[in-house]
Amino acid sequence: MRKYAMKFTAVFLSILLLFSAMHVGVFAADHAYGPYDYAEYWETSERSAVKSASMSKLQKGFYNVLNHVANVLLRMVCAFYPNPSDWKDIDAFDGDGYLPGRQTYATEAAQTNVWRLGYASRTIIPDDFESGKYYIGRDLTRRLAKGINDDNRVRAVALDDNSGEGIVVFAAVDALGVTSADTLNVRKTVLAWAENLNIKVAAVNLSATHSHSAIDAQGVATESIYKLLTGGLKNAVGIEESLMLKNAEKFKSYYVNAVTCAVEDAILSMQPGQLYYGSVDSRDLIEDKRGLIDAAELPDFAVFKFVPDNGAAGTYIADIACHPTAFSADHGLFSGDYIFYLEQRLQEKTGGNFLFLQGASGKISRSGNVNTEKLPAQERMGATSRYMGKTFADAILAAEPSFETLSPVLNVKYTNFTLKPENYILILAVKARLVNNQVYKTGKMPNDIAIVLEEGYVELGGRVGLCLFPVELYPEVFLGTQIINGGDYTAVSWDGGDWDYPAPVDMAPREGIDMVAVHLTNDSLGYCLPDNNFAFLGHILGDGIADETLSLGQHTASQVVTEFQKLMDSIQ
Repeated sequence: MRKYAMKFTAVFLSILLLFSAMHVGVFAADHAYGPYDYAEYWETSERSAVKSASMSKLQKGFYNVLNHVANVLLRMVCAFYPNPSDWKDIDAFDGDGYLPGRQTYATEAAQTNVWRLGYASRTIIPDDFESGKYYIGRDLTRRLAKGINDDNRVRAVALDDNSGEGIVVFAAVDALGVTSADTLNVRKTVLAWAENLNIKVAAVNLSATHSHSAIDAQGVATESIYKLLTGGLKNAVGIEESLMLKNAEKFKSYYVNAVTCAVEDAILSMQPGQLYYGSVDSRDLIEDKRGLIDAAELPDFAVFKFVPDNGAAGTYIADIACHPTAFSADHGLFSGDYIFYLEQRLQEKTGGNFLFLQGASGKISRSGNVNTEKLPAQERMGATSRYMGKTFADAILAAEPSFETLSPVLNVKYTNFTLKPENYILILAVKARLVNNQVYKTGKMPNDIAIVLEEGYVELGGRVGLCLFPVELYPEVFLGTQIINGGDYTAVSWDGGDWDYPAPVDMAPREGIDMVAVHLTNDSLGYCLPDNNFAFLGHILGDGIADETLSLGQHTASQVVTEFQKLMDSIQ
C-alpha cells in the first residue's frame, strides 16, 4: 500500500510542477487579399530587454534555490513513474533509419551533373476534422480544434545532381514539431519503396514549419493530466499504447501516410533545370522579442529557386527565422499561419511551388501586428498572418533578379549521438508518452535514459550549407554570442559565465560557403540556448519565458555544437 501511495503522490506532484512551469469552424470563404494589403495598419510593437539582465544577485540566488528544490522533487517523481515497457536498452540501438548521407564529398560538378528537382504537396488534416478529435499544437494545454481557417500541409522537395550518389529529400510539415519516431517511419517506408523501383535515395529529412496554430502532430496539446495519471499505470502493467493523441493511431496512420506519399510523389516528379540562390532582407517584419539582438544583426533569409527546363512552374525554397505565431491558437482553428499566405502570394504572382524551412529563430518573431480595429469584421481574423505572408513573398520576388546560379553539386552528411536529458519535466513527458520521441534506457535506474539526436549538413552548389538541427535553436548558438549586446553575452546571461563554443555559422568546410540553420529537423527536442543562460524556473518567474522547461537540459547547446563541429571536421 505504501508503494502505491508513493506512486500516487509522485504523479500528483508531477501535475502540480508541470503546470506551474507552463504559465466548430469552417473553411474560410475567401483567402484572397482583396483591397487590403494592411501596410497602413501595421503597428510595430515595443520590446524591452529581458529582465534577467538586471536581476539582482539576491533574486537570482532565490530562483536558483527554487531550481534546486524543483529538480529534487521532479527527480523523485520521475524515479517513481514507471518507464514504458517497450523502451529498449541503448545497446539495442542499431541505427536503423539513421542515414550516413552521400559517400563522397564533391567540390566540383562532373560534366554529366545536372540539377533535378521534384515537388509535391498534400493536406495533413483528416476529412473528419470537425469531429472534435484533433488538437492545435500550441503548448501543454487542451486545445481541441473547431475547424479550419486555412490548410495544414506537407510540402516535399526531392533534389539530385545526377551524380549517382542519391536523391536528397526535404519535407516540411505545418506543425509545431515532428518527432524522430515519425521521421524514421517515413524514411523506412520511402527507402523500401525506392529500392523496389531501383531509385537511390541518400537522405529523407522531415522538418516542422513550427506553426503555433497547426494540427498537433506530436502530442504536446492534449489531455495532459489524464495521460500523466493513466500513463504511469499502463506503463506499470506493461500496456504498450500510444497515449499522445486523442484518436492517435488513426491520425498517426493518416499523417505518416500523407508525408510518405508526398515524398514519393516529389521523387517521381523530378525534372532537370537550373537552381538559383539569393538572400533576402527580412528585418522590416521581425525582431528578437527579448530585445537583445539588434535589427542589423538579424540574419537575412536564404532563398532558392528551381526553374525547370521544360518551362513548367518553378519551385521556391525559403529558410526564414521567424516564429509563425501571427494567427492565434485561441481562435480554435487550424492555420499554417503566414506560411500559407506566403505560398499563396508566390503562386498568385508566379504559379510556382513553395517549401518553407525554419531558421534558427529562438525568440525571433514578428515585430508587430496589424491593427484590426480599423478593418471590416470579415478582414480581422488572420490579418497579421496574411500581411506577413504577402510581404515576405514580395521581398523574395523583389530580390530574385540578384540570385546567383548554383553549380549542380550536392553533398550531404549526417551524424547521430546520444544525450542524457537533464530536464525532469521533459523526462516525465516522454515517460507519460506526451510525445513519441525515440528514448533508450542506459541503466537500471528509472531515470537512466538517453535520447538519440541526429544532425546533418546539406551543401548545395559548393555555395550554401544547410545545417540541420533537431532542436529549436537560439540564434546566438548558431551565429555566435557576439551578435548580442556587443558580444558581451556574460552581461545578459544567467550565471555570468562564458560561452566558449564556436558558432556553426563559422564551421563551413571551405571558404565561400554560406552556412544556414534549419532547425526542428528530423526531431523536435525543445529549445537549445547557451549553457550559461539556462535559468530554468528563473526565466519563467522572472521573465515569463518558459524555454528551459521545454529543453533537454542545461548542457544541450554545448553538446549540439560540439557534435556538429565533429561532423564538419569529418568532411573537411
